[in-house]
Amino acid sequence: MDSGTTITRVTDLFSSREAEAAIARIEQQVAEAQVRAAQAQQVQADIDAVRASATSPRREVTVTVDAAGRLAGIRLADAAYELRPDALEQLIAETAGRAQVLAGEQALEITRVAFGADSPIVDHLAGELDREPPSQPMGFRV
Repeated sequence: MDSGTTITRVTDLFSSREAEAAIARIEQQVAEAQVRAAQAQQVQADIDAVRASATSPRREVTVTVDAAGRLAGIRLADAAYELRPDALEQLIAETAGRAQVLAGEQALEITRVAFGADSPIVDHLAGELDREPPSQPMGFRV
């Protein structure tokens, strides 16, 4: 009976060590997940802060967009008012497209630094940036 009791105690001790190791692994995984979550929040904040501007070749128009390509601002120089409306519309659309590319490149670099160049997230974002824009910009007519 004594040997059975000893084996039970050794087994209990072994199980306790396994349990402690499992708890330590879980605590480590939770800590790593918390770090990744904080990093993801910082990446999102950094991407939300991205702004990129492009200026037309003759400096009539400057367009600023955010990382998603949403318009954040347009500046028209006096020379812009001398353009025909359709030419100005086209110039704004082309300049906005260049600003969108720049903003996308900034967002891609932020993502690459945070997640690594081999990350599927980086691959997806790079694929989105490589897509061809529409052949004719869709504009608003007043």
